[in-house]
Amino acid sequence: MRKLNETEWKNIELGKKLFQLEHKENSALDEKKWGQFRLGDLFEVSRPSARNKDDYKVGDIPFVASGAMNNGVMKCCKMKVEEKLDSGNCITVSPVDGSSFYQPMDFLGRGGAGSSILILRDNGLNLFSGEFMARVIQQTCSKYNYGHMGNKDSIKREQIMLPVTDTGKPDYDYMAKYASEMRRRLLMRYRNYVVKKLSQLEHKEIPALDEKKWGHFLMTEVFSEIQRGKRLKNADHVAGVIPYVSSTANNNGVDDYIEASKGTRVFSNCISLANSGSVGTAFFEPFEFVASDHVTSLKQDGFSKFVYLFLITVVKQQGSNFNFNREINDARIKKMQAMLPVTDTGKPDYAYMEQYAKNMMLRKYEQYLTFIDSRED
Repeated sequence: MRKLNETEWKNIELGKKLFQLEHKENSALDEKKWGQFRLGDLFEVSRPSARNKDDYKVGDIPFVASGAMNNGVMKCCKMKVEEKLDSGNCITVSPVDGSSFYQPMDFLGRGGAGSSILILRDNGLNLFSGEFMARVIQQTCSKYNYGHMGNKDSIKREQIMLPVTDTGKPDYDYMAKYASEMRRRLLMRYRNYVVKKLSQLEHKEIPALDEKKWGHFLMTEVFSEIQRGKRLKNADHVAGVIPYVSSTANNNGVDDYIEASKGTRVFSNCISLANSGSVGTAFFEPFEFVASDHVTSLKQDGFSKFVYLFLITVVKQQGSNFNFNREINDARIKKMQAMLPVTDTGKPDYAYMEQYAKNMMLRKYEQYLTFIDSRED
């Protein structure tokens, strides 16, 4: 059995964006006949064996649970002796929030209590038709939540609308071709974006990290502005366009999009550091955002995006000294020390940090371009 590699997982992540394109590119869907189908009539619905990701060592087999990110993959594990994997070419659905993903390869599914999943199988699926149907299923099942969770029987009863053939059956060929074309367009957009970014960066030879001198610096010596956000209850969120950053480890810390109402604190061009929850998680925030009281902004005027990207790793290393039972507070931040590359005079070498981050970014964009070109073959 071949395992799914990192490039192939990126390919699946790309497919999840298929239905996020503008309506003008989806106009072909309006010209197609559609029919209504019960999921129980289309799919064999099953639940995986009872498993917990914490019982597995790190490996290369995806462990799929009820996560809304990363194709539902919580970690990659080593399978246990004589354990049977769940076969790929299926759709997994979370009864918790309806998150639905096409799984192309064999995996370990989360069963039992908690964040278990349901597995939907149909011989007509392939990568593209599977991605198409997963998006439709998620739209239908997004009504589920912790207060109203789905189950095997309720999922079977759910009805979805699908493109149909002249005989009224699901048109798998159409779905696959449509999704494939949307992927092609999306790849072209990505390619244009990457080429533009590559043109803006220049590689320069600099010493390796282990060839540089390093020094200790207090966070207060690195950042002139260290400020925590303000408490804002979920009930007080007003839908808007400004990112609301909390202590989550996902999505660059963005938990919601709200209006900056009175009493909130708005930050920009800084590092967000989670004080609790996913303690020690840090992100560079290039845009204006509202911070919760579980997040601290670390800012220094004059720092570029690339200096911040370098410093994120340093901040995360310090954050690893804290946990749920030992949260980061204002006093502890002021005592935190960072190891930084230094100049000959012993001061932080921000020019080196910036170029190092640029070189790393340049390498990453080159990898993206290679990946995109391989998908166009």
